[in-house]
Amino acid sequence: MILDSLASGLKQRDWGKVLLEILIVVVGIFIGLQVDDWNRSRIDRADIATYLDRIQQDLDHDAEFFAFLSNEAAKKKAALTALKQLIENGSSADTDADAFFDRLLSSTTIGFEFPEVQTVTFLDLQSSGKLSLIEDAELRRELQFYHQESLHRSDRIESRITGYAAAVYSMADSRIHLVARDSVLGLDTSDDGEEQFDLDAALEDFLIAARAEGLTRLITAEQNYTEFMIAQLIIQLVEIENLQDAVSDATGVTAH
Repeated sequence: MILDSLASGLKQRDWGKVLLEILIVVVGIFIGLQVDDWNRSRIDRADIATYLDRIQQDLDHDAEFFAFLSNEAAKKKAALTALKQLIENGSSADTDADAFFDRLLSSTTIGFEFPEVQTVTFLDLQSSGKLSLIEDAELRRELQFYHQESLHRSDRIESRITGYAAAVYSMADSRIHLVARDSVLGLDTSDDGEEQFDLDAALEDFLIAARAEGLTRLITAEQNYTEFMIAQLIIQLVEIENLQDAVSDATGVTAH
């Protein structure tokens, strides 16, 4: 219709009509582009809102998990202190074997690999090219720093692993179950119910081996490692809380 009218105007040299038809076409194209841009922006805003909601959930998971690790690290620190004192000055006769091996288990936890934060959502956001759609430049920077720094922190902590846990496992009787807390510690019985394992004797044997092998040197190293890890966990938890607040401000939803 418009093209026919435009052709008619050209034949009749009605330049006003031609100009009007061109203007209508241009305005129509402009409106169409604006509607398309508006629709695309609406979709992008919805996508970013979804991503930020998922990131907030990831941060909630990180906060809970690293708080758990911080609690475990405190238990590990206390257990190392008690074990070092017992090996240096204590006597097995004055020590409860169950409590000792429970502390020994606590002293060997979270010493192999430091976990990283949740990254799937952020990597998806980054790889999709939509990270730049987050309007707050400071939030973009904080998100990138948080995930990059987590990798560096994990590397720094893992580089300080001492070999203490491996030494403990090599000295402890294999029948002492140092696999999970609250397990039954080595109380294997035969069919007639006769107990086959003496925890008190195992404790005495362990202390003899620990003193002979100079385990206290490794305990000192593990204490230093644990102190460093606790400091890093505190920093990690502060970073999580700050990022939770930043994401909350961007979405208008209160952080959990």
